[in-house]
This record gives sequence, C-alpha cells and structure tokens, in this order.
Amino acid sequence: MNQPTRVEPSNVSEPVTRALNLLILGTAASFALSVMAVLATVLAAEGHVHAVAHLSLPALMVAVIVVRLWHRLVRHRQPGNDAWNRARAIDSSDTLLAGILSVAVPLAWLAGGVAILMRHAPHFHGLAFGMGVWLPVGAALWILATFAWTDACRDGIALGLDRSDQRFREYWRNIGRGR
Repeated sequence: MNQPTRVEPSNVSEPVTRALNLLILGTAASFALSVMAVLATVLAAEGHVHAVAHLSLPALMVAVIVVRLWHRLVRHRQPGNDAWNRARAIDSSDTLLAGILSVAVPLAWLAGGVAILMRHAPHFHGLAFGMGVWLPVGAALWILATFAWTDACRDGIALGLDRSDQRFREYWRNIGRGR
C-alpha cells in the first residue's frame, strides 16, 4: 500500500526561499549583463564588439518581453498582488535584496539606453529624427520591458508561495497518519 508523502514543517517555506534565491541570481545576472553591454557600447570603438554590445541591451529587453508574453499565455492563473508581502514574512532580508535588485535592473536598462542614445547622438541626422524616432522607440521598449520584468519577478515569488501552500496543505493532510 502506498504510504503518504511525509512533509516536514521545516520544508514548507523552502519553495519560497528557492524562488527568492533564483530571483536574486537572475536579477544579479541581468544587472551584470546590462552593465557590461552599456560599458562595451560606450567604451568600445566602432566595430563588431561595439555592434554586438549596442544590440545586446535592446535584445535583452525584447527577450524579457517575449518570455513574459509566452509565460502569460501558458500560465492562466493570476497571482496575488501580495506576493512580496507574503515572501517578506518568510524571509525579510532575501525579499529586500530581491526587491532592490528587481528595481535595479530596469534602472540599469534606462541608464544604458540613455548612454547608448548619448553615444550615438552625433550620428543622428538631425535632433528631430533622434527625438522623434529613437527616443519614443527606446522609451516604449523600456516601459514594456520594465512592466514585464516586475510582473515576472512577482510571479516567480508567487509560484514559490503556491508551492509552499501546497506543502503546507500536504503536511496538515497527513499529520494524523503514520510515518
């Protein structure tokens, strides 16, 4: 006969801790990539390295938007808006670090976009073209990527909270059963 899976109380919060750790790792990596792309764009001489660096920041933002759209199509459940507060109750220091890093990434994108535009401002064929075309395109890309990023961060934590809730219910469902 199948024995019920035994869930220990100490393991109930582990999915939230894992979600926070993954979020911290992902945001730190994205921040580092953003800073490297900006530095390579600003400091590299015209050529292949500059071209790749120049396109990597917008490509990263487009990738965040595409992945977020795909994720919204696959996962139909709306996460609660209290994910950050619930995670803070489990691990306040990691939640604070994840929150700071999740805000730092869009700020790095913004600084990077401004740096790229400033670097290439002399190459614009008139200020009206630069302000009328590239500024709105860059701003729209940044806004969409920022919304996608913040939603993805919240959803990652919400998924950990859902798994934690499942473990909690499993623990109480099997509390009276033998080991």
